[in-house]
Amino acid sequence: MELRETSTPNAQYSYSILPLNDQQTIFDCLLVINGKDYVLHLLLPNYPSHKGCTVNVSWELRSIMTSKSKGFNQHLLENCCSVAEFVEKLVLLIKDHTTDSCIIDKDKLRAVDYSNILDEIDKIGWEKLSSVNHDFTEIRLKMNDSLNREHILNVKFNNDLPEFSTEFPRIINFEWHESTSTLIEMYNIFCEETEHYQDFWETMDELDSRCWVLEPENPSRRDTYRKISIAPNVSLKIEVDPNHPRIFPSITWLGSETAVFVFREKILDRVETWNSDFPITTNLERLLEISLPSKQTCEQTAESHEVTCCICYSERLNGEVPSRTCDNSHCGQSFHIYCLYEWLRSLRETIRKQGNKVFGACPYCDQPISCNPPGP
Repeated sequence: MELRETSTPNAQYSYSILPLNDQQTIFDCLLVINGKDYVLHLLLPNYPSHKGCTVNVSWELRSIMTSKSKGFNQHLLENCCSVAEFVEKLVLLIKDHTTDSCIIDKDKLRAVDYSNILDEIDKIGWEKLSSVNHDFTEIRLKMNDSLNREHILNVKFNNDLPEFSTEFPRIINFEWHESTSTLIEMYNIFCEETEHYQDFWETMDELDSRCWVLEPENPSRRDTYRKISIAPNVSLKIEVDPNHPRIFPSITWLGSETAVFVFREKILDRVETWNSDFPITTNLERLLEISLPSKQTCEQTAESHEVTCCICYSERLNGEVPSRTCDNSHCGQSFHIYCLYEWLRSLRETIRKQGNKVFGACPYCDQPISCNPPGP
């Protein structure tokens, strides 16, 4: 990798050139000029010759190159003796572009490029525009579904193709064709997908309102799981299928084997009676023969349901509650996976391993306990 840093009376700049393969036919270049980053991606299929090269740059850098020199493109790179020489010439161009006249040219160019977007927002409705950043490279469009839940479509215009993102449980395939696609079409796709997940969000809202949700601490519309409290030191992780939210979900019991055994057996004995016409909470209460605890109804006995890790003495670690419990019925202490895994790894007595799984003794009762490594 080639690095260079230079300071002049008018500008301070540095650049790095990074070959991405052994043949040195693909390069990434990072330019830093007066604290601003510019990125180039160079393809040189005939290296060390620069014939047939391709220069890919950001929208802003392409605007600078277009406004300052019509010939400043891959043809100039072909005539340079090295990638470094090309980058040096590009640095001079960008430095010169910081003059006031060039800023005006860039703003005029930007106004032309975004005129169609402004027209489309006008057609969508300005009341649908939630926010926009200072240079109009990021906008947020909103819509309210049939139950008046607000949803946001994030749009970024930093690259050649706009980027779209949402807080949906599944990634939406926004296929953008440069010559034919419009922002209105993408917004309509967003609205259609929003209606598709109405049953899913209704199911998750019901879990949030009727159960004691331990994780995620601050659920988003993207999250497809809930970890709920069932009994003291017993919790249940429920993974809901966004496309079929009322069928029997994927469940994982968390707690000591002694504590969860009865609950697990009840589910196994009655799973055939699951009725997809009923809410998940109603089905769980029927199968478990209990009333699911909620934080609102259990405030008087909250201490018995709140689980604290007996290694770090906190309830949450990186947003997660303790989910590993000692199987000794006379102990039943709970631990964060990360805390227990690191504890067992640090002990000299912990010599047995099975893959990444470690085995050792419970920090409290010395009974055998094992732990898988924490997830990413």
